[in-house]
Amino acid sequence: MSALRQLLDVLVAGLIAGSSTFAVSAVAPGYAVTIGTVLASMYYFSRYPWGMEGGARYNERIDAFYDRVLPG
Repeated sequence: MSALRQLLDVLVAGLIAGSSTFAVSAVAPGYAVTIGTVLASMYYFSRYPWGMEGGARYNERIDAFYDRVLPG
């Protein structure tokens, strides 16, 4: 596992957390940070599951994208 891939996954999770927090804050400001954190965690842990199956297809697509974007 490349450090660049994990860094990119952390950045994507941060973008998910920030944008969802911003969007939810207009509707439910008291829950915005919690919902943003949950959504970002769902993304990150779906990429690095702990003994779970089923997300392999999506992870293969994301990995193929990373292979095209990140340096070898």
